[in-house]
Amino acid sequence: MPSHLITLYDIQCKLDSTAWSPHTWRTRFILNYKKLPYQTTWMPLPDVQTVLPAVGVLPTRAAVPHYTVPAIVDELEGSPAVVMSDSGLIADYLERTYPEPSIYHGAKALQTEHMGAVSQHVLSRMGFMVFPNTPRLLEGREREYYLNTRKGIFGVELDDMFPEERQEEMWANLKEGFAALGAYIDGIEHSEQWFFSKTSEPGYADFVLGATMIWFKLSGPEKGWERISEWDGGKWARFFRNLEPYTASSVIDSSS
Repeated sequence: MPSHLITLYDIQCKLDSTAWSPHTWRTRFILNYKKLPYQTTWMPLPDVQTVLPAVGVLPTRAAVPHYTVPAIVDELEGSPAVVMSDSGLIADYLERTYPEPSIYHGAKALQTEHMGAVSQHVLSRMGFMVFPNTPRLLEGREREYYLNTRKGIFGVELDDMFPEERQEEMWANLKEGFAALGAYIDGIEHSEQWFFSKTSEPGYADFVLGATMIWFKLSGPEKGWERISEWDGGKWARFFRNLEPYTASSVIDSSS
């Protein structure tokens, strides 16, 4: 049996391939990449605010306590369990505790800069295309909860985020964002396989981009990923395929 077992808390949906949260995928990629033994506890979206505090997770927003995924509990043999949330804090913890293989490659500041480029050029342009399409992943009280809480979070009705009369304009804006990210990538040194690493192994920013792509593929406009796959000579689809070894739902290896 492994000397430790990590529990990853994630939100479920009705798809067979259940993992869809982009921030949780950042953590999931790291766990798979580092081959750490872990299991996933799936939660209905409305239960996040009760399940996480019950296992000792601290709120990610303290003024009015609010709990978010990802969250992990690392059961360390002979030591108190480590309980935390926030994908960035979890990434730092996993890198510090299980340093090989590295996600930062000795240059966390550089990976942070690359993540900023992903957010600026791509992630920020996707939100209003994804949020109104996400309800199709949910059903029952989970769907009802999502519909009832999104306006309070984003300040905009879901129906007003991606209106039919603006869809092609928003698609063009996203395509420009990917082109800008491509130009950024062309201006930095990187390996043939990865955009944000000079080595044969991915960097954390590669996982951040991959998590963003999975989120859009599952939660974005129907057949939207097919559009992106054709942009820029298929470079984004090729990159996405390179991430396939790290897309398992869990890794529990009794020989670890």
